[in-house]
Amino acid sequence: MEKKKCIAAYDFGTSGVKVALVSDNGDILGVCEKSYPLLKPQPMYVEQDPNDFWNAVCHVTKQVLAQSETEPSAVKALSFSVQAVTIIPVDKDGNTLCNAISWLDGRAEKQAEQINERCGAEFVRPQDHQSRLLWLKQNEPELYEKTEYFLECDGYLQYKATGIMNVSDDHPGIIKYHPAIQEFFDITFADVDDGKLPHMVEACSEYGKLDAKGAEELGLVEGTPVFGGMIDVPAAAAGCGCIKAQDAHIYLGSSGWLSAIIDRPYETADGAYQLNSILPDLMIYGGCTNCCCTMLNWAIDHFYAKEHEEMGGAIYDFVNKEVEKLAPGMDGLYATPWLFGEQFPISNPFIRANFFNISDEHTRAHFIGAVMESICFSMKGQIELYTKDTGYAIEKVAANGGGSLSDVWMQMMADVLQMEVTIPSETRHSGAIGAAVAAAIGLGWCDANTIYQFVKTEKVFTPNKELKELYDKKYENYQKLYHSIKDLSREING
Repeated sequence: MEKKKCIAAYDFGTSGVKVALVSDNGDILGVCEKSYPLLKPQPMYVEQDPNDFWNAVCHVTKQVLAQSETEPSAVKALSFSVQAVTIIPVDKDGNTLCNAISWLDGRAEKQAEQINERCGAEFVRPQDHQSRLLWLKQNEPELYEKTEYFLECDGYLQYKATGIMNVSDDHPGIIKYHPAIQEFFDITFADVDDGKLPHMVEACSEYGKLDAKGAEELGLVEGTPVFGGMIDVPAAAAGCGCIKAQDAHIYLGSSGWLSAIIDRPYETADGAYQLNSILPDLMIYGGCTNCCCTMLNWAIDHFYAKEHEEMGGAIYDFVNKEVEKLAPGMDGLYATPWLFGEQFPISNPFIRANFFNISDEHTRAHFIGAVMESICFSMKGQIELYTKDTGYAIEKVAANGGGSLSDVWMQMMADVLQMEVTIPSETRHSGAIGAAVAAAIGLGWCDANTIYQFVKTEKVFTPNKELKELYDKKYENYQKLYHSIKDLSREING
């Protein structure tokens, strides 16, 4: 039987890459994943080796072709969805000059303060491009001078595939809108040469074609189109069916976020971003909580280490059943998910994760459930700030990412948010589905009106109205907990 034509769509996360071969009607023909490490050479520094990125992409591409028995010629395009705000300096020959500075990195606090003072507004964070590029200029001047381009993950991977250096046009931090200063705030406020930023390519436009070297290393056909792709936020939104103005979704992966489609820029709360949607006439309002499933996995590894070793991936079903037995509210136990500081709905690189109000009645399952609740509270905070900034209320959300596979967690999310939560059928792979949509539009396989052939709803969670008072009070206390420890956290970690 002849194999369907497909797109190799890459979902490039903090801890690993996933490739999905997505057919022209949104079916997944094969999936393969490979992890890579985070490097933490000193406090506040988080880095990754760019060679790990490309090696992982080559590995999963060859593996998925072999496992799905797909001929390389059946792959009609490549599209990358990647982690945002990860900086990779390269020289004029494309050689990397240092490790990639991860989006989790918090070293540029001083530079953020300098830039904010220059522009007269609390405008950038340590995690933004401007702050980090100024840090490199001030602390690594020789490296800065040697840098031809500061690439993002997708720009680096697309360069490795095609030999062309560009960057997709949806990255937050390079250009931002701020009504208070009535102009586009660009990289020059950071006293950084904007010539070191490569040209931009839209998500659904062709970036280039596989060159001979890239094709050989990937095991694909030379000349295959590579599309502009996107960062993970618009990819996850498109993969969840979130494409029209005021649509909203939450993503629960290594990190977590709210995305809501907007039709114009707004003045936003600290930590929020606005970036291009997959469709050029719309934008995305959003904000990222640094640790979502990263925090959950940390808790599982520490409270269920023996079971995790014995059960492997089945540990998630096991802990879900344990949490399901508990009363809503976790008997007063609180958790906070800030293993690597936080970006949104609070912006604080010094804050750290906590468990609070522990008593002898709490079991290890309570700690897992409290972590789940803390992510729900983070999403509630993001939704509140969206409504405050835009004036629009969110009435329901779609959810995707690995965390959305947990029914007990998604029911908890519906109960905390007090709104309907829907789950797409390919929720675990919806980032890749979103990346595939960009290439599919570029190839002419679909358009904005037929995009839902790639996205099908599988589950709907309805809120329990009787739990509103309980969770409203616990959310209020969760916020108080942050304000009670933020100064001490800065003193300890600053």
